[in-house]
Amino acid sequence: MKLGRWSMAIIVAVIFAGCSTSASFKLPPNTDLMISDERVVFQSKDEAGYPEFKRTPFFWTSLMGIDYALIQDGKIIKKDRLPARFRVISVFFPPYALIYWPLGFKLKCYDLSDIKKEFIEECSTSEQMVSKSTATTNITK
Repeated sequence: MKLGRWSMAIIVAVIFAGCSTSASFKLPPNTDLMISDERVVFQSKDEAGYPEFKRTPFFWTSLMGIDYALIQDGKIIKKDRLPARFRVISVFFPPYALIYWPLGFKLKCYDLSDIKKEFIEECSTSEQMVSKSTATTNITK
């Protein structure tokens, strides 16, 4: 009987582990984020200190990207789509995960700090910033 309870606990843990997607965001100061028309409330931070958002995965309608908006002083200052990816784990939880939750965030961290950028980039770590500035300095010399 104990083996049955342990195996059931493991199965439940695996199911719940496959039922979320998360990403971190670098935002402009005093800006709120909305994802799929839902205001984001950040519960934690990642290793780099950026706010992290965790939620249920996205439906097939997000295949071309996950809708987001940046809001400042109650006004939308930018509206676009975040890159999405197919979640391979959804294949292992048929039929519900494959039908309802096949998509998640593509990047671990989205840099949305510059609203004038056309393309969304992944957040840079401090080591990447140093290597970029060194490469730029070497090019200008």
